[in-house]
Amino acid sequence: MADFPDCKYIETIRQALWNGSEFGRSAVMVGSGFSRNAEPVGVQTARFPLWGELVRRLTVRLYPPTRHTDADRDRIVERASATSGALRMAEEFESAFGRQKLDELLLEAIPDNNFRPGRLHQMLLDLPWADVLTTNYDTLLERTANAVVGRKYSPVRTVDEIPLAVRPRITKLHGTFPAHRPFILTEEDFRTYPKRFAAFVNLAQQAFMENVVCLLRFSGDDPNFLHWTGWVRDNLGDSAPWIYLCGLLDLNDSQRRLLYRRNVTPVDLTPLFPKDEFPDTEERHSLAVEWLLLSLEAGRPADPLDWPSTPEPPRRPSPRLPEILPPSHDVPHKEAFHP
Repeated sequence: MADFPDCKYIETIRQALWNGSEFGRSAVMVGSGFSRNAEPVGVQTARFPLWGELVRRLTVRLYPPTRHTDADRDRIVERASATSGALRMAEEFESAFGRQKLDELLLEAIPDNNFRPGRLHQMLLDLPWADVLTTNYDTLLERTANAVVGRKYSPVRTVDEIPLAVRPRITKLHGTFPAHRPFILTEEDFRTYPKRFAAFVNLAQQAFMENVVCLLRFSGDDPNFLHWTGWVRDNLGDSAPWIYLCGLLDLNDSQRRLLYRRNVTPVDLTPLFPKDEFPDTEERHSLAVEWLLLSLEAGRPADPLDWPSTPEPPRRPSPRLPEILPPSHDVPHKEAFHP
């Protein structure tokens, strides 16, 4: 692990996760990239889109080839995908075609019913998260929860379900397929969200204040990532807990410092999964997530109630994975985490 400087942050998440209470003191917020780990039902050619691919669908409809060249559309997609311009593009689409057409485009672009939860979904929800938050519209997490043994997740899809839900919860912050609308996507949706969905804001604020938060399969310029981390800074200020952005981030020094300024600590797994050894992008991301989840699971403490029986062996990792991060109790103070 000498070449992986962020391993100490994983230990912090792990100790909060397995702190001895029923649910732990760590929450996870799941981004759109995690849905790429779903398994197709039958022969499928489509896949779950990332933000850039969703923006391209919007662009093709707004700027048809009869009036715009491929180069024009490529430039538009690049500008919108690199910033929160994706929200502006959705706003433009709604203005041109109406909200119903925007919802239909999302339902068409995100093939929820054509996929089932994958192995990594099961591994994620087997961990004792205090809360699971997601901005995804698909139902993969809820369907996974039905197969989890020993833990019962309460789905929170609408404000009306909040009083009935008990921890651990799976909270769908931005709507959920097929009919729990609105699907939060446009600039106006985000601008009015704190007022229209104040109960969700309060729930998320409580989760962020009480737990170490792990952001999983977000990119640094993901509009949802920018919105929620900005919201945490605005509402919690110096009281904001540690927030860790985990994944293949491939950050340079300036990008890392920008995340620190946003009160986000990057856990960049890139050194463990170099591109030259893992040329397939999708496989590389999946293996990185698997390694992270196995390393978190490795922090599970021994249960004295299991004695004298033999504890279950740990999951066998893929032979292509690096060595799983061993447990450690040497965790630095928060002040040592930031330059």
